[in-house]
Amino acid sequence: MKHLRWVAGLLLLVGVANLVRAGMAAYSAPVLTEWPLAWPWWLLGGLYLFWGLGLSGLAVALWRGQARRLGLPVAVAYQASLWLIHLLGDRSAYARSLWGRDLLLSALFLAAVAWGTGRPARRLRTPDH
Repeated sequence: MKHLRWVAGLLLLVGVANLVRAGMAAYSAPVLTEWPLAWPWWLLGGLYLFWGLGLSGLAVALWRGQARRLGLPVAVAYQASLWLIHLLGDRSAYARSLWGRDLLLSALFLAAVAWGTGRPARRLRTPDH
C-alpha cells in the first residue's frame, strides 16, 4: 500500500504542476499574441488542464487503493502527449537539446509508476477455521 501512496503523491504533484501550467497559459496569453507559437496557447492550456485534472483524480483514486490498473496506461498516455508536443512543436535548437534530459525524466517517471502500481497489495493472513 505504501507504494501506491508514493505513486499517488507523484501523480498528484505532476497533476498540480499541470494545473499551474494551465493557469499560466491563460495568464500569459495577452503577452503572447504577437509571437509565432508552434501551438495555440488555448490548446496547450486545455491539454494541461485535462492532464492536471486527470492525474490529480487518478492520484486520489490510488491513494484510496483504487484504479491500480489505470496507473501505468494513464502515465504512458500522458508521456505520449508530451512527446507529441515536443516532436511536432519544438522549433528551437535549445528546446531540442533538452530532449535527452526529457527522455530520461520520462523513463524515470514511467518506471516509478510501473514499480508503484505493479506491486501486489499485501493481504492480511487470517487463520483458517
